[in-house]
Amino acid sequence: MTRSATPAWSPAPLALLAWVAGLALSLSLDDPRLRFEAHLGAYALATLGWWGLARSAPSGRVLALVVGAAVVLRVWALALPPAFSEDVFRYVYEGRLVWYLGPGAPFAHPPAAGPGLGLPPGLLDEAWLRINHPEISTIYPPLAQLTFALAGGLGELFGGGHLLFLKGLLVAADLGTWAVLALILRARGRPASESLWYGASPLVILEVAREGHADSLSALGLALGLLGFLSIRLRPRLGYAGFALAALAKLNGLVVLPAALRVTRRGLWVALALCTLLALPWLLAGPGAGRGLSEYATRWRAGDGAFGGLLAAAELLLGGDWARVAGVTVTRHQLARALVAVVFAAGALAILRPPGRPVAARAGALLLLLLLLSPTLHPWYVLWILPFAVAGEGFTGRGAALLLATLSVLLHHPGWLELRSGEWVDLGWVRGVVHVPVWALWIRASVRRHRALG
Repeated sequence: MTRSATPAWSPAPLALLAWVAGLALSLSLDDPRLRFEAHLGAYALATLGWWGLARSAPSGRVLALVVGAAVVLRVWALALPPAFSEDVFRYVYEGRLVWYLGPGAPFAHPPAAGPGLGLPPGLLDEAWLRINHPEISTIYPPLAQLTFALAGGLGELFGGGHLLFLKGLLVAADLGTWAVLALILRARGRPASESLWYGASPLVILEVAREGHADSLSALGLALGLLGFLSIRLRPRLGYAGFALAALAKLNGLVVLPAALRVTRRGLWVALALCTLLALPWLLAGPGAGRGLSEYATRWRAGDGAFGGLLAAAELLLGGDWARVAGVTVTRHQLARALVAVVFAAGALAILRPPGRPVAARAGALLLLLLLLSPTLHPWYVLWILPFAVAGEGFTGRGAALLLATLSVLLHHPGWLELRSGEWVDLGWVRGVVHVPVWALWIRASVRRHRALG
């Protein structure tokens, strides 16, 4: 008599329990920003569960349970107010403003100018009062503005609920990204359950459904680009359209276009046609349409890693905070940002030069390099790179990107410290804890790939 084989033990049920419990604990906190230590503990538990689920590649009923739980958790988060960012309140206001003053209004008038524009009192509500940096006009491109306006129109039509409508649209884009990634994986003969690296990510769920970040729109465009540039079935028009849509939601799509150009120019006309829409703000609002973007590019600094070293180098070169160079005053921040541009350009050339690499591998590397060099790295920016970590062919930064998605929650710490001390403090050692291991993992993977190729 033969004994029946004992079924192999699967960690998926335990991982599912940890993931759901961690996210439920975080969503149950009355103020995660104030109770940041408790939030970090809950997030760590959810992250352990997320890694366990994605690595175990569940199937059948367990996979169905995970997908169902992911949707339910998103719905729960939708009903909660944002905790760590007030960006979504700007989205709400700008989306409503369009219906009163036209599509150029968010680019022409900063929120602080609202009382002088003759707007109805209902528009200057709690959302308007919570806008961060109200003196700066919008930085969001046309596709993002269209989404804000759609939510604003729905809110006006139904007599309220602007925030819920807007977050719902952003979650719909998030779920669309998940579906596209699962489709890519199946097309490549890989289990669709690997898409849990995106769909079950605590970062994605919390930053989109609870915080309401429009980066989900860009992630959807990038995922569509990946689908179009699949090497097994190249559809360059779809690929270029996806990358252009990412740029119309957030300008990062422009960064990945050279990766596509390096492989094929078929379909480029689609991207060029769509990207002409980036000129709409200037056509609608005049020369001042880019003021907000200029302020962001020259002033913002948060969560950075390598930029801190370049800033120190700039201070050393200038001999202080500023210096006169050829009759022009140059500050250390200006020089450091110029150095970032030079380093990124050199890195981009190194990424683009080797022949034979898939579009996804080059595009993912360009975005990861941009994030790690940028003067500003907010946790929700990591959404840009996750589609490449899930379905990017030949992307050596996969492990680094997933580690960044795990650690980037620590970059929310300045808001917690501000509540405790009244001062916004971005601790250098915390930024180091996030950036150093990510750089190390990426460099290690790149060296191994180089050695493997001989």
